[in-house]
This record gives sequence, structure tokens and C-alpha cells, in this order.
Amino acid sequence: MTVKLIPHKADQIIALEIDGWIDAEDIDRVTELIEKRLNTDEKLRIYVEVNNFSGMSLGALIKDLKFSLQHLQDFEKEAIVSDRKWLEGLAALGNTLFSGIEVKHFTPAEKDRALEWVIG
Repeated sequence: MTVKLIPHKADQIIALEIDGWIDAEDIDRVTELIEKRLNTDEKLRIYVEVNNFSGMSLGALIKDLKFSLQHLQDFEKEAIVSDRKWLEGLAALGNTLFSGIEVKHFTPAEKDRALEWVIG
């Protein structure tokens, strides 16, 4: 399992850990979890720890993009924790392209700060 749920007590927070290659089944599991949480009035917030990302299948990419575009208005914040510089650039691009969700990149040393930011 490449994408794992990190238990979190706040209902509006979806916390995930990514480690390795993402396939379509990983995306299906995550989107199913998110859809269950979308039944609340609150916008969701995403916290992601990227430990080792080695890529994603084309099927996973298509499913992820389709789901994300359908639910852009359902998300408020996303914190990405990673030591990968390209993800920092991707977070900045996301802020430019999608004004409805605020995305910030944090280093692994800033993990606690990332959690505080996404909760607050």
C-alpha cells in the first residue's frame, strides 16, 4: 500500500502518507475515504507527508485529476511535507492555478508547523 491514512482526530482533516509508486487502486481508496467525509458542511483540509514518491500510473493520474477537478470547491487547504524541491514548486503552481484552495509546502523538519497550519 503506497498511500496510507494517518489517523487524525479532526473530521475535516484528511492526513496521508505517500511512500513509493501510486496506482489507480491507491487513488480509489483515497477518493472513497474523501467522498465519505464530503457529507459534512465543512471544507476538507489535506495533510500529506511525501516520504518517497517514485511516480504514478497513467490510470492513477487520470483518476486523481478527474476527482480533484470535480471537488475543487470542497477543499480549503493542503499542506505538503517533503524534502523534494519540485513539490515546493508544484505547491506554488497550485496556488496560482486554483484560487479556492491554499497549498503550502513544508520540509520534514517543519512537520509540526504544517499540521498546525492545516488545522488552523
